[in-house]
Amino acid sequence: MRYLTVLAAAALFAGVTAAPPAGADPAAGHQVTYTVTTTSDLTANIYYVTSDPPSQASANDPLFMPLARTAVGPGAPWVFQTTLTNPTQWAFISASGGLRVNPEFRCEIAVDGQVVVSQQGGSGVQCALRPW
Repeated sequence: MRYLTVLAAAALFAGVTAAPPAGADPAAGHQVTYTVTTTSDLTANIYYVTSDPPSQASANDPLFMPLARTAVGPGAPWVFQTTLTNPTQWAFISASGGLRVNPEFRCEIAVDGQVVVSQQGGSGVQCALRPW
């Protein structure tokens, strides 16, 4: 089911990028916003792509995919904005953390102001525009 959601998001995003806003320079990249929320206060481990890596082999390098260990909770989402030249290839976020109570993570990726994928999970969640 998640795979179908990602495929639908990629198809939706493909339509969005086919007609950029008037005056937009596609070479300048796309505004990508990552958001993580939870239903319980906790310290989350969040991995996210900050810039287009030169290859898939270097995608997990902390230079391109750092770890944020930060507080997240109801009313206190974690939000990060970056610019990616190719978000359909590189937009990715993963969040996890443990509690005795299931924190119900939710992640979301918006590209140029439009949410293109969102997922919900128990003790962890991952959002991407392609399979990783």
